[in-house]
Amino acid sequence: MDAELLTQITDARERARTASAARNRIERLVDPGSFVEYGVLAGETSNAEDDAPADGMVAGVGRVHGHPITVASYDTTVRDGTQTDRNMRKLVRLLYLANRHRWPFVVFVDGDGARPGHPWVVPPIVVYNRGRYDVYEGLAELSGWAPTIAVISGRTLDGNAGLALLCDCVIATADSTVGSRGPDDAIHTRPVEALAADGSVDLIVDDEAHAIDTVADYLAYWGDGFGTDEPSPAHGLIADIIPDDRRHPYDVRRVIEALADAGTVLELGERWAPSMVTALATLGGRPVGMMANQPMSPVAGAIDSPAADKAARFVELCDAYELPIVSLVDNPGYMVGPDAERGGIARHHARPLAALHHRTVPLCSVQLRKAYGLGPFAMSGWGASRIMPELRLAWPSVESGGMSLEGAAFLVKRKEIRAAGSPEEARSIRDSYAKEMRDPASGVSAGRTFSFDDVILPGETRDRIITLLDAIPRVFPAAKKHPIDPR
Repeated sequence: MDAELLTQITDARERARTASAARNRIERLVDPGSFVEYGVLAGETSNAEDDAPADGMVAGVGRVHGHPITVASYDTTVRDGTQTDRNMRKLVRLLYLANRHRWPFVVFVDGDGARPGHPWVVPPIVVYNRGRYDVYEGLAELSGWAPTIAVISGRTLDGNAGLALLCDCVIATADSTVGSRGPDDAIHTRPVEALAADGSVDLIVDDEAHAIDTVADYLAYWGDGFGTDEPSPAHGLIADIIPDDRRHPYDVRRVIEALADAGTVLELGERWAPSMVTALATLGGRPVGMMANQPMSPVAGAIDSPAADKAARFVELCDAYELPIVSLVDNPGYMVGPDAERGGIARHHARPLAALHHRTVPLCSVQLRKAYGLGPFAMSGWGASRIMPELRLAWPSVESGGMSLEGAAFLVKRKEIRAAGSPEEARSIRDSYAKEMRDPASGVSAGRTFSFDDVILPGETRDRIITLLDAIPRVFPAAKKHPIDPR
């Protein structure tokens, strides 16, 4: 080989592989020695002396927990991490591999969008600027076939942000911003806290090191879990979580932690739709999805439009990636009234019902306390057809009906309540009726009428679910079931 040419190639490769944050973050994520890079010589131009190493994009294949993944990172030290047709075609290459082999796709997206003044490359390399469109199509095609994860760390603008919002899971550092460059070249950004509140960001973490560790944790649910099946230390206290006072709230996250294996709970969308909690976890070593109503929320666990969307998207995620669903039910039904109607509850309420109907993964529902109206169906399906849950459990504290007992009191005891001499007397009439009617709707009655498969003590719940799931192996189908709603 010509010595001068060999020197040029060696020098170009060395410049591209000079340590950078983009390269370091990938090396931190993947198993040692497992990274195979694609396009290390691809620069902004075909000039061997090009000063844009790897054209601002480090991309390749590696392993996490021993499982193959595709991974890429924009390099903000090269042209502000901007997009070109060339570096976007690196992503296209990875998406092809991810789609062909069903490998997860991870991308660090911080950067400033399309590169200003980026020239059209000359023949015979390529004669049209198609890379970014193939990437968007590729991400849409990969949805529901293999996990896609975006990490936002720092400022992320325009097309870079667009990549993130096509991914299944978006992880952001607390100091990040997302936005766009306006026609006056002014930059308009929003903090990630605002995007987390509207469901655009799933997880906010302290810093980039924490973000990388969280990516590795998320990928564990796609694979074999965390190699532990030990119960949480909180499991022994599970019977004490539900208050004796039926009107007193509690944090349902305590129930999730008590049921799951120790240290395996990863909550998604904590800041979005706070009346619905969604989390990944393992039970008996098996990855599962857990969804629950949150009585501590401002609407006491009622399902509003954001909560309906959150539940539906989570069911789609679990179903696409063969994660059994554990649903914890304690809600007074769907939100009603003028504000709920203006928020589109009539349209949004159907989404979890449809998602649950189309699921094929196992579903175990546990009614912890109240369930009224359509609320329980939004959490576990209709329960009266071939799509019913594989296991329907209840705790002794349950109460169910077409509406809340307090609501029923306003209908049954309407005359007495209206005739009451004070608000306190009216409340007393209402509460007395609710207390009187609660016993017929309690757990023993529900069990004797076969409203549930069994009414059990809280401490028995974990073993019951694990035993059932052990009978249903996790099998990935040969064809994609469906995409996941892109939020």
